[in-house]
Parts: sequence; structure tokens; C-alpha cells
Amino acid sequence: MCYRVGHLTSSTEEDVLAAAARSHPAPEKLVEVYRQERPGASAGRLRSAIMTDALFGAGTRRLAAAHARHPSSGTHVYEFAWRSEALDGRLGAAHVVELPFVFDRTGLPGLHGPQAILGPAEPPADLAPRVHATWIRFARTGDPGWPRYDSAHRTTMRIARTWTRVADPAARIRLAWD
Repeated sequence: MCYRVGHLTSSTEEDVLAAAARSHPAPEKLVEVYRQERPGASAGRLRSAIMTDALFGAGTRRLAAAHARHPSSGTHVYEFAWRSEALDGRLGAAHVVELPFVFDRTGLPGLHGPQAILGPAEPPADLAPRVHATWIRFARTGDPGWPRYDSAHRTTMRIARTWTRVADPAARIRLAWD
């Protein structure tokens, strides 16, 4: 994450609105969509979600949609949703958490511990080999094993303990950014 961990617990409603205002022309409307999509979320969680989408999600979705408009593109989208328990469970499914799985390197000792990217608990034993094999398959064949992303379905593979094919995840959030 691009902010200090303490902000997750100390963020206020004003911080949420300020984060939205830095990245969206209609911050109040954006915050309302996030509140509806995440009922009961703390100000810190809402701020984190908005900042994550401002930095990564909104642009990634736009790029995938633009790329998918070209029939030969072979656009495939995934969401790495396995949640690390690092930082007392606050790290979650943050940006780059998937990399040890992609390269099948989750056994490296430096990746484990309360402050390390994979957290103190062992990740599911089959997750890294499966993610790694999927990326190798995609590199070799252009097919990771799930349907292409297109504007009609926006098929996304949600990767966690189980893998779930999802059509247009968080559609209301995507539309709020568009």
C-alpha cells in the first residue's frame, strides 16, 4: 500500500472524502458507491479501497476493456483475492501479494512472519503451484484456462483458496470510475 499502515485505523470520514477528491471529479458520489458496496466498512477500509482503485483498479479495468476491443488481443483478467494475514491481518490482498505465488516462491523464509508479505500463517499448499502453472500456461499458449475478457461479460478469475469465475466483479464501482 502507498500509505502508512496506521492510517487504516486512524482514517476519518474526512480522510475518505479527501482521498476520493484527489482522484475523482465527483468524490461524494464515489464515496457513496463504496459505502453501498462495502456496508459496515470502517473509514480506513473505505479510504484504502478508494486509493487502491485510484492507483490500480480503475486504470487496469480501462486498459483491459480497451485491449479487449481488439479481437486478437486475448485479454484475460484476474483478481488475486487470497488475503495475507500480515500486519495483524491488515495487509490482505494488497498489490504484489500474488508475486510469490506467480513464481512459486512462497517457501522463501523471508516472506513469512507477522510483518512479511505472506504473513505468519502458511498459505494454501496448492495455491502457488497452481498459480505458477497458470502463468506458464498463459505464457506458452495465451490461454490461462478461463474465458477472455470482453465488454459483454468482463470475465475475471478471482484467485483465492478457491478459484471462481466472476462476471463483471464490482460493476457499480467500475461504473462509478467510468
